[in-house]
Amino acid sequence: MAAHLVSAIDVKEFGAETLRVGDLNGDGAPDLLFTQSHFPTRRITCLTATDIFGRVLWQRGEPSLDNGRIYSDLPVQVYDWDNDGRNEVLYVRQAHYAEPIYLAGTEIVEHARRYEGDATLVVLEGATGEEKASLALPAPADDCFLFADLTGRGRREDLVVKDRYWNVWGISHEGAVLWSWEGSPGHFPALGDFDGDGRDEVFVGFALLDHDGRVLFAHDPGDAHQDAAYAVRLEDGSWRLLFGNHGIHCLTVAGEELWHHPLAEAQHVVAGRFRADSPVQVAVIDRGQPRGEGRAPATLYLYDLDGRELWRREQPPGSWAAALVAIDWLGGGAPQCLLVYSRGSEPPAIYDGDGNVIDTCPMAYTPERSEEDRRAHYYGSRADVWGDSREEVLLFGSRGACIWANARPLAIPTLYNNTLYPGM
Repeated sequence: MAAHLVSAIDVKEFGAETLRVGDLNGDGAPDLLFTQSHFPTRRITCLTATDIFGRVLWQRGEPSLDNGRIYSDLPVQVYDWDNDGRNEVLYVRQAHYAEPIYLAGTEIVEHARRYEGDATLVVLEGATGEEKASLALPAPADDCFLFADLTGRGRREDLVVKDRYWNVWGISHEGAVLWSWEGSPGHFPALGDFDGDGRDEVFVGFALLDHDGRVLFAHDPGDAHQDAAYAVRLEDGSWRLLFGNHGIHCLTVAGEELWHHPLAEAQHVVAGRFRADSPVQVAVIDRGQPRGEGRAPATLYLYDLDGRELWRREQPPGSWAAALVAIDWLGGGAPQCLLVYSRGSEPPAIYDGDGNVIDTCPMAYTPERSEEDRRAHYYGSRADVWGDSREEVLLFGSRGACIWANARPLAIPTLYNNTLYPGM
């Protein structure tokens, strides 16, 4: 194995299943933001900023071992919101759920019959965690948000925000509600300037919205919601829209379905050039079906852009929560490998474009953690935090976090073919 453990972080009581990455203290190196929330309300309770070795830069809120788990995505991002060259931390503070609605048979609160007050986008100084600004959002809009250019600024300074499963809003940088859409938004939108007018369109649920919220197409979601969305631009400048629900679908920006494969639960979808025999391939994790008579294992698939299956790799038993991200593990400036984590009792694996496991990266806990702690769930992501022009594997959960790097020498021709007369 060529993976090298860069750091194993003592998360003390601030460990979390939500992690964001970005330079917070302005030194040019990436930092980590651990985000805790109250389960089952999804209310953000504590933000802890550290460097990649776990040294705490600042903390806002009270950390708790009970608040490290998550039920859903959380509305928190790291971004240079005011374009001053320094990153801010942005998160959504919930409105008061005056009459909460509970998910059937549970204590989980997803929305309310009546809210009091607005939700609030809170902007914090990245270096200190001090509140810098805030703006009001529609009361239910506290599930997640992403940055978009809806107003033609030339930079993504507006917001697309959503509640759990019913509504999406376009919000200007100043906080004005530009539009709203009611439908089946699914978990997280995808966006891009699909029509070349200098403003982003929003692919949400089973619909495509123009920058002004006008519906360009919409398909009937039936009893399903969108589990994953991805927009990929092809070499000829055209786009494909990919989404997963109880299958994987590939659409044009006009809404025409080009192909579809029925699967048990296509939870994660990414596109990229993972092999050299075609410009773009589509990777899908089917979480499978762990219960009932139709039981099926979690499986990683790779398709070409015409929907032809190139290979599939069944995941180990217990991998129902398996998830997928594309990763630039080998260097070259674009993802060419696939990181699959939450693989039952097996460590996260990095697959190449031929379906081979080229590295594994076990979750590494600090010594004081108990055996019970080591059985806690964790998530995975990737970012170039080590500064070697490759992305590292970040694993994080309520009881620990660690970072793995590729220890293989990175062959850069202008370094190993050295000369006094550069220009190669």
